[in-house]
Amino acid sequence: MRFLWRPAIAEDGTEIITRNRYNTYFDELISFEDPNWTAWIPYKSLKVDRRISFPNQAPAGIHLFAVQVQDTAGAVSVGRAYQQQVLNVEISQPGRFSPSVRVQEQFLGEATLDQSTEIAAGQPLNFSWSASSASYNGTVVSMRHGWDLLDVSDPNDPGWAVPPGLSEQNRFAEPKSFQEGDHNFFLRVVDDSGSVKVFIWNLQVIPNIARDLQYPLLVLDQVIDEQTNQWGGQGGSPAYDKEEFRNGYWRFLEGDGGVTGFNWDEDRLDHIEQVDYADLVWYKAVLVYARNHVNQTMFSDFRAQNKNDQYVWLSPYQERGGNLFLVGSRSMQSFLETETNYMVPIIFDSGGEENYTLAGNSYVVGFGTKELPDGTEVDRGPLQYPYLTAGIASLDWNVPTGEYIYGRPTLGSEDRKVNCAGLKAVVLDPAFRDHWLIGSSAISDTIGTNPEIDWRDIAIVGADTLNNGFPFTGDEFVDNNISSRPTPVTLQECPDALEAPGGLCIEPMFKGLARFDWLRERKWAAGDDAWPSSLYTDVRLTSLCGPVNVSLKNYVDEDGQVTSLGSSRANGLTYGFASYKTVIDKPGGKPDIFWGFDPYRFDHDESRKAIRWVLDFFGLPINQ
Repeated sequence: MRFLWRPAIAEDGTEIITRNRYNTYFDELISFEDPNWTAWIPYKSLKVDRRISFPNQAPAGIHLFAVQVQDTAGAVSVGRAYQQQVLNVEISQPGRFSPSVRVQEQFLGEATLDQSTEIAAGQPLNFSWSASSASYNGTVVSMRHGWDLLDVSDPNDPGWAVPPGLSEQNRFAEPKSFQEGDHNFFLRVVDDSGSVKVFIWNLQVIPNIARDLQYPLLVLDQVIDEQTNQWGGQGGSPAYDKEEFRNGYWRFLEGDGGVTGFNWDEDRLDHIEQVDYADLVWYKAVLVYARNHVNQTMFSDFRAQNKNDQYVWLSPYQERGGNLFLVGSRSMQSFLETETNYMVPIIFDSGGEENYTLAGNSYVVGFGTKELPDGTEVDRGPLQYPYLTAGIASLDWNVPTGEYIYGRPTLGSEDRKVNCAGLKAVVLDPAFRDHWLIGSSAISDTIGTNPEIDWRDIAIVGADTLNNGFPFTGDEFVDNNISSRPTPVTLQECPDALEAPGGLCIEPMFKGLARFDWLRERKWAAGDDAWPSSLYTDVRLTSLCGPVNVSLKNYVDEDGQVTSLGSSRANGLTYGFASYKTVIDKPGGKPDIFWGFDPYRFDHDESRKAIRWVLDFFGLPINQ
């Protein structure tokens, strides 16, 4: 092959900048008899070895680059087509072209132009990037990044993180976070013509507020009220599953026995209002009543999208801003990506498990892995909010209405039916009472359901009660595996949290009393100490409760009498807990509180007393 490089200017001075002009002058411009053609040179097999460079060209101008090839028999090509055998090349003035960049941050997104973003104090930053000058036939020769540079043109500026180059360390930034101030991330890219691209991402850190300047309490409604009749009142009275009833329950926070300084109209955001991190930092505590829904305003910003994790800014608030009190059935599920085929229990630290196949169908059992900017492959499960910040190891529901129990092909609501597994009461854990010296007047040992809401079960003892249509599903329990899943549930340890009992990250506060066990106690108290065998065969019991719900066994009392005993597998599990995961640097030093049930559904006087205790426990002033 040989080539010709010449100015794209005809004898009459016409610059060749279009196809039409070239077609008019090509006989004059590209002649195979031109003495400026190079000598014939071997055609190299590798593309990289066929590259031609012109390092000493004038700064700007229009040129033609023509190629002619010859085969081993001596035949030569005769084509001179525009932008095929002959390229029309413009060399531009310096600075007209510069490399393009694509900068990514796992939570802030992707950018090709300079950015300015507000971030939370303590928010982890993980930048990675790519750069190219291929659009103008250039080659990137170096990349360099740094923070808060004084002079980006100074190669010795102390803000540079690495020397310039193209190694792996020049393609991502080490994780970084800030507690306050304005900060700039710089990326400087240079191509082989000396053109420079400087990209800047400005980060405005929302700082934590000193505790003595914070307001006491922010209340966030994250329940989408769809005006269902699931909680219909007795005799056709208005349904209790409505916003007006639920909000009315929480209004006690403003009055006697409520929080001093709390104003319902100023310190509460409804579920249709946008919530930002900047709203939280002004408060010592945040109370969220929630229920999982695809349209939740705040939680929609937290859920992963197509396995791309989003940033949960509740985490830095809990670490250094204040206390969180999260309550509600399926409230913890609000942090999880919406999937239609979860298999429970969800075990977060499960070694990268993601799917389980049963009868040709694939089910979600874990979160798989993800690649960090530095190329490291890590498990996603421990990075999810329930594990990372709440401190739990596993999550399950007493009645999994949209999930499957591990190893079972039918919906969990059929395997663990609500008439037996439904939550009838929460029982204060005696160890929790002793640890925090809680008097019986502050929190009752047992808090049952509200009789106006749970009216069907008030006079139930003499009826065929296990077929009574108990409607309340979706209460969450943690750190327990009541299925056949072989993956172990390894409790998280928080040894640096001094108050954490046993050095564990969570402390059980409320255990659940399942409807089957609640009913059994009442049947026995009424004299039917042979219940359930007095009323049901094992086959009938399995039909009413589901095949993996009630465990049947014999009970031997103090007198040696053997009684047939059944107990729901959902009974006695942890439905409410204190979390020590973020307590070390938290103002006030008290753990956060999570309840996987809706206190509104339980006895209002007793549940409000328990809520009042939590807020007092956080150090908030209570109206007397």
